[in-house]
Order: sequence, then structure tokens, then C-alpha cells
Amino acid sequence: MAALIEGLSSERAQRAVAGVVPPWCEGLWTGVYDIPPVSRVAWHLTSIWLLARTSGKLPVGFGFEDAESWFRGEEGGTHETLSGLEDSRRLSEARELLGALELDPDFEDLLPYILEEHGPGSRASVMRDPGAAAARAAKRDGGVFYTPADVADFVVKQIRRGYGAEFVTARALDPACGTGVFLLAMLREAARAGGAGFSGFDYVTSCLHGIDVSTHALDAAAFLLLRSCLDEALARVARPQDAWAAIRRNLVAVDSLVVRGAGEGERVAGPDLFSTPLPCLADLFAGVPAGFQILVGNPPYAALGERVDYTALTARFASLRGVGSGPRLNLFPLFVEMMWQFTEAGRSAAALVTPLSIAYHTGAQYKNCRRAMSRWGGCWRFAFFDRQPHALFGEEVKTRNAILFRFESPDTPARGQPALIETGQLRKWTSRTRASLFEHIGFTRLDSVDITTGIPKLQGENQANSFLVLRRRHEQLRSLAVRIENCPFADAVTACTAPSVFVGGTAYNFLNVLRPTALLPNETTVVLSESPLHRLDFSGETDAAAAFAVLSSRLVFWLWHVLGDGFHVGSWLFDIVPFARSSFTTEEFEVLAQLGGALWRNLQGHRFASVNRGKHTIGFRPLGCHKERDAIDTMLLSVAKLDPSFAPELQRLVEENAVVDPLDQRRNHVRKYFAEGPRP
Repeated sequence: MAALIEGLSSERAQRAVAGVVPPWCEGLWTGVYDIPPVSRVAWHLTSIWLLARTSGKLPVGFGFEDAESWFRGEEGGTHETLSGLEDSRRLSEARELLGALELDPDFEDLLPYILEEHGPGSRASVMRDPGAAAARAAKRDGGVFYTPADVADFVVKQIRRGYGAEFVTARALDPACGTGVFLLAMLREAARAGGAGFSGFDYVTSCLHGIDVSTHALDAAAFLLLRSCLDEALARVARPQDAWAAIRRNLVAVDSLVVRGAGEGERVAGPDLFSTPLPCLADLFAGVPAGFQILVGNPPYAALGERVDYTALTARFASLRGVGSGPRLNLFPLFVEMMWQFTEAGRSAAALVTPLSIAYHTGAQYKNCRRAMSRWGGCWRFAFFDRQPHALFGEEVKTRNAILFRFESPDTPARGQPALIETGQLRKWTSRTRASLFEHIGFTRLDSVDITTGIPKLQGENQANSFLVLRRRHEQLRSLAVRIENCPFADAVTACTAPSVFVGGTAYNFLNVLRPTALLPNETTVVLSESPLHRLDFSGETDAAAAFAVLSSRLVFWLWHVLGDGFHVGSWLFDIVPFARSSFTTEEFEVLAQLGGALWRNLQGHRFASVNRGKHTIGFRPLGCHKERDAIDTMLLSVAKLDPSFAPELQRLVEENAVVDPLDQRRNHVRKYFAEGPRP
């Protein structure tokens, strides 16, 4: 790419872009991101060459001029040719570099990611080449996380099942389409559903639409879609360039946030900075006066930033109302609202891949978004994905994610009525099991659940019923303590003799719950972690031992997992644990305290030290303390009047969460705690 760019004349490149890209493709509203004309021409020429090469339309050894001549057809055109702008030496160098590529199926599958303008920008790529740091920073600032193909395929398959037989004729939009990963998945699924006589080119030009702030990304998306239906396209039009232009016409460079959805009223003037009125969907795409039937995508996960149109946005997006402006506001909740703003009322399907924070974040923007989700009817389905052992976006982009599905039909609540809610568990997997990850995702219906404060991550009727029972209880563990505060880790391992319980600020396979303890002789010289702990102080030892038992239970670990992010342990936990002294009889409370004491004594044999950047944390792993935890869980289930069958399910859930992949030998150290026979 550098070889092509260096040989371009900026002035001539500008004229070439004007000739190649029709004016109706260019953005007229705020937020559009464009690359310099020299870069755009270089990418365009490279894409033409790759299109010709991967389609086998030209003999081996062809050059850029040959590719462009084929692309534009024999008639050519009156504007300047792209290849004619290049210095011949640099042109030859670029041609040799491209010719050396092995264009195998794996390379072709990666084309949507190869053609994005930022280039490699993962942690690993920066370690290999520090020069990639700028690309990494650009992706992070823009919230750019390109979706793996298997994720897009799963999403689109679910959309097809939810929408029904008319999937192949439904008009679809990706409001942040990038290089077209979801649009390509839509095309693949439509081809499978279309049967004999299906034309990919007709489907793309009539049904697939995209919006993005990057003109380059849209150019690339058009090339990739054309590559997937080239033969059918050439049966309809004479020149590849005409087919590309027909596809590109459906891809519009505009900031989706300024586009008004169907039913949002008349067009309104933009901020004073812009003289052009804000567009409606119908202004950008003919034939969608009522909105699209399908919406899919992966919106940017980035700060909203300072915007001159912020006041106008607060009038249109419930997520922003009453929250004020600030750096913590994120873009993606506004795209969630597009799932009903941009779709047809009463008959539509939508899906977005978002951060997991949509389920648990307690900020006002997220609560507003979830409240709006629950008040706009339809049926929501949620699939949740952890970042460990492996992440949804791959090992180089460690994020926790949620996939949100929304369906409207005559059988679902109308807009303005409470939505139906179906949820799922927080899923973990390894590279060995990823291939089957999407084959076993189911959803559990929840009745009478307000998702404003959070979306629970549940799987199965037993979990759903147990969760609803616990949420209806009014007791709080917080009421048992006389004080709850953060403290340095050293407080837990000094000469503290108070009736206290400490809880680690992070967790994974278990909550790190401990009583005051002392450093072992070999630990007295280590540097202790500076990460704070939660400290709960009690009026007496019995209360402390009972609270320790409750917090160490599998039931509380499960409840934390259901409502949290699977890693951070916030003080909110002590509000949602629905047990206090009043929950138990005097005799039950004494037994619970005794179990807490027995568990703490047993845990002395499960002490471990973890080291992070030279700082030590002392913990106590309860996974092998089955006898005490079984008894504690049994008591808590009885007091809460939960089905006793939930006890073995809790055991299974804890084991599955810890082991993840039974065939992964690297996790033998965890699996041993659940082995049959004598426990370690």
C-alpha cells in the first residue's frame, strides 16, 4: 500500500476519486470519516486487483492496468485511470508484493479484515511491530472491533429463524457496517435459504444496505459483496464497475446517530454548524418508509465525545436523557435503540453484538437503555460471552460480549407494551470447543422481570425460578454487618482480631472470601497487593462466621455470576444477597455459624498465593470443600424455600464454570477438585 501511495499525485487522485465514486455515496452530514484521496485510490486499485485475481477472471501475471481495464470494461471512461496516476517503478514494486501473496481460502476469508483501513492493531501485532501502535490506538479510540465470521453467521442464522420464510426478501440494514462482515453473512444465509433461481447480485442490490462513517470501509464492502456474487452480477450488467456501483449505491457514508428513524417525525434542521437538514431513513434509502425489516451489526464501543448536536440527541435517544454529558457516555447504547427506531413496527428482527456491560452496568445511560428496551415491546433474547479462557473476538481482542436479539411479530407485545425477555447463561469456552460454541445456545423465558437494573444471565427453568424467588426476598446481608468499607489487603493478613470478613475485589471460579489471617513465615518479606478488599465488620463472632458461610456458598457465587460481569466483585453484592439474621431461626443461625467456622478451618489446607507484577495476594480456594459447602447450600435453599433439586445443579454449574473444557489438560489443576472419590 505504501508503494502505491508514494507514487500518487494528490491533485490527480482527487479528480480520480470524483470519477470513481458517485456523489450519492458520499456523506453530507456530521461525523463522516474519510481517508486522503491518495490512500483511497490506492485501496481502490488494490481491491480491483484482488477482485480480478481471486475471481480468476484474468490470466496469471496481469498488472494493475490490466485489472483496471477489465473492471471498467472495454468502453473505459473519460476520467483519469487509477493506474495511470502511478510512478511506474513504485507500481511495479506494489504489483510484485501483491503477486507474492498466497491467495488461499484462508486469505480470502480474511479479506474483510485485510481491507479495513487501520491495518493490524492488536496487542500481538504491536509487540511484533511497534509501528502498529498507531493503528491500535485508532481502533481503540474508534471502538473498532471487527466481528469474526462465525459470530456473524450465528447472528444471521438466529435472525432467519426468528423472522421466518420471508427472510430472503426482507430489506436489511447494518448501521455500522464497516467492510461488510454482517452483510456478507446475510448473503451467505440468503443463498442457503433461496433455493433454485436465487441470484446473489439481485439480493445484494435489492435487500442489503449499510451505513458507516468510513467511506473507505464502504468502498471495500462493495468490493467484497461483488466478489461474492460476481458471476451473477456480470450476467446482469456488462461491466464489473457498473455492478460495483449498483452495490455501492446501497452503502451510505453518514453518521447513523443523525439519521432519523421511521416514525420519528418530519425532517429537522441540523445543528447551527450544518445547514443540511438531518436525514430520515427514507432520504437515504428508497422504499423503506416504515423502516427496515432486519437490522444487524456490531456498533462501535467508544466514547460519545463532545458533540454539537448533543441536545438534539437527548431528545431522540432515551439512553441520554437526564444523564448529562461526560466522558463515560458510550456510543453503543444509542445503536441499541436503533433496533426499534430503524425497523418496521410489528414485523421485524434485529441483532447487535455489544459489550457485556449492557447487562450489568449501573450507570444511568445503561439503565435508561434497558428501561427503553423493556418498554418498546417485542421479544428480546440475550446471549452472553465471557473473555476467559478465550474471547468472542479472538485472543488478541479480550472483551466480554452480549449478543442482543429483538423480534417483533403479531404474536409479540406491541411497541409501548412490556417486552418479553429471554436470556441465557454467561458462556465460557476454549479454542477446542469454539467450533461447537454456537450450536448449543438456548434461551430461557423470564416472567415479571424488570431489566432496568440489569439483565440476569440464566439458563433453564430451575435457574429462572430460583432467581425470581431470591429477587422477591427483601432481606440483605448488608444489614447483618455494622460496617462495610474498602481496605488495603494488608488489613486481612495483619494482627486483625475483629469479627470481620474480607472479600476480594475480583473473582473467577470462586469468590475469595477470608477471615483475618496471618502471613506464613515464607510470606513475611513479600510485597502485598495494593488492590483493595471489601471489609465487613460484625458485632460478634457468630455473625461474622455466619456471614462467612453465606458468602462462601455456591448459591451466592451463582447469584454474583448471574448479575455481575463474571470478574469484578462490587459492593452491590452485599445488597443482593437476600439473607440476614432475620432469615433464620436462632438454631439455624448457630448451625450456619458453626458451618462457617468448619469451612474456614478446612480452607487452611487450600491456601494459595498469586503474584501479579511482583505483588502478592493470599487467597483460599473453596472448590474442594464439598462437605461444608453442601451443608451451607442446603440450609440456604431451605430457608429461601427453593427447590432442593437446585443444590446439585449449583454443584454442576460451579464445576462447569471452573473446568470449562474437560479435555483441556492444562486445566487438570482445576478438574481435580471435582474428581470422583476422595476430594483433595
